[in-house]
Amino acid sequence: MLFDTVCVVGVGLIGGSFGMAVRERGLARQVIGAVRREETINAAFQRGAVDNATTNLSLAARGADMIFMAPPVGQMAALCEVLAPVVRADALVTDAGSTKGNVVAQCTRIFGQKAYFVGGHPMAGSERTGVEAARGDLFENAIWVLTPNADTPPPVVNQLIALVEALGATPLLLNAQTHDALLAVTSHVPHITAAALVHGFMAARDESEVAQQLIANGWRDSTRIAAGSPEMWRDICLDNAPALAHSLDDLIEQLQTVRALLLAADGDRLHDWFDRASVARRKQGFFPRSSK
Repeated sequence: MLFDTVCVVGVGLIGGSFGMAVRERGLARQVIGAVRREETINAAFQRGAVDNATTNLSLAARGADMIFMAPPVGQMAALCEVLAPVVRADALVTDAGSTKGNVVAQCTRIFGQKAYFVGGHPMAGSERTGVEAARGDLFENAIWVLTPNADTPPPVVNQLIALVEALGATPLLLNAQTHDALLAVTSHVPHITAAALVHGFMAARDESEVAQQLIANGWRDSTRIAAGSPEMWRDICLDNAPALAHSLDDLIEQLQTVRALLLAADGDRLHDWFDRASVARRKQGFFPRSSK
């Protein structure tokens, strides 16, 4: 048992899976959920994600020695402002947001010297949303990024590392800005690309109903993540806009390269472009499991 009381703020897919995993592994005496809607309370109980739950954030967090923040990143700072006056002294607060730079800066300032905030990002998820989709094994074999700052005491970092490992994940310590720049390439631009492909399909479908019958596996595989939460992805994109804009510029440059090769009917260079991508992708082998 690593903690006495864990408070999960936002008992959806990630928060609910975290609560289930902590309870199933006996890592805390109790898990208290803070939810936005009354109906989520019953759903969280049924999934085994919490021991107790409430819509009152301050009540849920009072006395907790560990708080796991799993709302959309756009809500993170405002919720931490509510938590700061009631959080237990020396409590450990971490999050599951897909961006880290702004979150870490804002939340570290809000909690000040009262509690320890350490940014986190479990690289696991699904296009499904809500606590109904939560799984106790969601984090197994996943990479879990942690972004402590220079002032974070080593025992606090070690405690969080122990928690991540107890959940079956592999901790990876990164600078918050490095995390955001890399996630723009490996996660955020792919999601925007998937959504763009779906928009393109909708336009084709409007022109011809036959398009629905011609969906190939490549389209299905490439667009699966576009079914994710619009609220979550809106906040992620806005929060990581500078790095995302840079990565989108790189993607646009690649698309323009292909467009020019097509118009020039340059089969040799087009083959080379596909070949370099194919070789690079196959060299990667199997990746650590991640859906974000």
